[in-house]
Amino acid sequence: MIDLKNLRQELIESGLTTQEAEEKLKQFGKNELPEGRKETLLQKFINQFKNFLIIILIFASIISAFFGEFVDSIVILAIVILNAILGVIQEQRAENALEKVKKLTSPTSTVLRDGKITKIPSNEIVPSDILLLEAGDKVQADGIVVKEVSLFVDESMLTGESVPVKKNSCLGEIMEDCKVYMGTTVVKGKARVLVTETGINTQLGKIATKISETKKEKTPLEVQLDNIGKLLGILFLIVSAIIFMLGWLKGGKILDMLITSVSLAVAAIPEGLPAVVTIVLAIGVFEMAKRNAVIRNLPAVETLGAVTYICTDKTGTLTQNKMKIVAVFEDGKINSELNISERLKRAMILCNDAEKDRGDPTEIALIDFIDDKEIREVRSKFERISEIPFTSESKRMTTIHKFGNEYLVVSKGASEVILELSKFAKIDSKIVELSIEKKQELLKIVEENAAKGLRILAFADKIIPNLHEATEENLVFLGFVMMKDPLRMEVKDAIDKCRSAGIRPVMITGDHPITAYAIAKELDFPEGEVLTSSDLENISDDELTKIVENVSIFARINPLDKLRIVEALQKKNEVVAMTGDGVNDAPALKKADIGVSMGLTGTEVAKEASDMVLLDDNFATLVSAVFQGRTIFENIRKFIVYLLSCNIAEVMIMFFALLLGYPPPLLPLHLLWLNLVTDSFPALALGMEKGEEDLMKKPPRGKKEPILTRYHYGIIITQSIAITLSTLLGFILSYKRTGNLDEARTIAYMVLVISELLRAYSGRSFEGYLFKIGVFSNMFMNFSFVFGIILLLATIYVPQLRFIFKNTLPTVLESLDILLLAFIPFVISEVSKIIRKDEYGR
Repeated sequence: MIDLKNLRQELIESGLTTQEAEEKLKQFGKNELPEGRKETLLQKFINQFKNFLIIILIFASIISAFFGEFVDSIVILAIVILNAILGVIQEQRAENALEKVKKLTSPTSTVLRDGKITKIPSNEIVPSDILLLEAGDKVQADGIVVKEVSLFVDESMLTGESVPVKKNSCLGEIMEDCKVYMGTTVVKGKARVLVTETGINTQLGKIATKISETKKEKTPLEVQLDNIGKLLGILFLIVSAIIFMLGWLKGGKILDMLITSVSLAVAAIPEGLPAVVTIVLAIGVFEMAKRNAVIRNLPAVETLGAVTYICTDKTGTLTQNKMKIVAVFEDGKINSELNISERLKRAMILCNDAEKDRGDPTEIALIDFIDDKEIREVRSKFERISEIPFTSESKRMTTIHKFGNEYLVVSKGASEVILELSKFAKIDSKIVELSIEKKQELLKIVEENAAKGLRILAFADKIIPNLHEATEENLVFLGFVMMKDPLRMEVKDAIDKCRSAGIRPVMITGDHPITAYAIAKELDFPEGEVLTSSDLENISDDELTKIVENVSIFARINPLDKLRIVEALQKKNEVVAMTGDGVNDAPALKKADIGVSMGLTGTEVAKEASDMVLLDDNFATLVSAVFQGRTIFENIRKFIVYLLSCNIAEVMIMFFALLLGYPPPLLPLHLLWLNLVTDSFPALALGMEKGEEDLMKKPPRGKKEPILTRYHYGIIITQSIAITLSTLLGFILSYKRTGNLDEARTIAYMVLVISELLRAYSGRSFEGYLFKIGVFSNMFMNFSFVFGIILLLATIYVPQLRFIFKNTLPTVLESLDILLLAFIPFVISEVSKIIRKDEYGR
């Protein structure tokens, strides 16, 4: 236990030195909770064989070896092991990509180090660190409060008690009310906390070590894929059983037909689909993170493509959040020269938490033009002893300062709020009573300047003899400070992209309605009503649901009203993305289909409640994330359609050949090698396609739209039939012409492999022609194609492999026939893009 009496005051004021922190990090380790056990590479490898079909195939190949078929048995086992290694590599790639994304979303904390306020990764907090907390922060270690201002902490995640707990600073004996714990959140106020425990030594860490590892829940997409996989698995098993029976009835050996049918099932059932989906999602999410949009949970990627409404804040998201004072209203007139009275300047310095190089952009703007020395002198002369922090509900901040035997109260905030609290006004250095008529005149001035897109803050103060007097009543109005926050250059284009993509942008801001409308007009927001929280007080939830789609601007909005707006839109079956940064935004962020928190200005609570974090707080980044989300989802569709069209074709080839009275066109080794060549790298390459140009010119995907629609099943059927016909045509014509089964099988095998590799190229777009999107624009696809061709040719032209696979060397004419037949499905795919309508019926 830390002895507070002997605690160095220097430590509280300056924190640890960098060297001390590094030594303690070595001593106590990182501030991290224990993670569940990760599988080793060996465990992952063994898991690849926990598949009923693989077990049957291995068992059958062992029996085959027992009857003298050693070569086939060894090669089958070798291919199975090679496939298992590939599966482990895929799993490892997915895990590594997700780890990279996880690091990007790691929380940060504000601490004192070397006498300076600095942000560090939360896992680098060490005992004896001085942690700086304010409303919206998540407490990242256990500690003792050594300084606080109106500190209230939500401890419900530890105690189950939903009412925030008041915390006091320790003055000697350490009591429960001065302790804070990892995982809790600051609801109100600010504090300095001396860290006592980190990592597994915290209360949360002790609980975490006792909790058994919970099974990870599947995402909606994974559930859909599981269902598709199970359906196809049952179907392919039934067909494989029929093929086994047909082959056996036509004189085939039982063991041969067993290995053939099981090999077909192994090749046809897309058991690698979940792994490829995870890799594509993880890689896609990492790419989004590099573009400043960090996805906190994978299901959000699925939802992004379905977003129909983006409810966005104004300041910092649509604007640059680079506030600059353009004018001051004082003593009855507007002054653009910034010749400010000492009293108003004093209020701007005192009711302000910022330094010139650190703090809220609005507060920085208030002191940016004032000399550093003057700022220090004023703050030193008027020591702050208490404060009432700004909240989205109160729309004001009040500080109390001691000077001599009296106290100075300073308030700043929304013009209507400060004027409501003011009984007097300073005019020509005289204090006069502020009449209702005069307040109306002042509010009119506010409206006139707000219409120019200016943000307006009001200031007031008063002197009180003691702290028992009401703090925020009978204030003296000092004046207005008018600020301009320029629009982000890229936002106008992003708004236009939203419209073309069928997404409606809505502004939700705490600013004055007229200021909000002026900014919205600059951006050509859709016309509609402007509603405030005051208006919403008189509107029921049912009424709001009826009118919500006619509103483009919500101004002077309390965070809790954001929740009502989200719910109203969701009742209209809209898919809502909602931005937020404050602790009180958390309910709306959780409720929204996509909760989006701000990376620069957002609190840890807001980030925790969100699905996505914008590292640059930029609306254009959010729109870009929607595009990336649509791209990822479309790419997942592409490789699923590719895999299914190829796998169904393989089953149909075997089924119809036997039905027509021919021997199996493909041997077990062909099928397993085919699975190795076509089911891995080409599918992954499709998952890495760049987004198509017209993707943001299409309407959003339906909220309950399945991964595959009738449109996609149509493509699968068309391509399956085309590949089946081409392969069977090559097999049957060769078999009839020469009567050589090995030669006919070689042609069928080559046609099938090449047609499936070409199919991957045509599958790069459902609507765009290959030569339009560019043959060489996906280098991983080119690598996959070349690698696949090399593997194919190795089994033809390497004598030992040719012998094992029972292949023959094709003649020049046969090679031309193979290429011609292999290109038929590709040509059909490209031509069908001209004929068929797109998935939206256009």
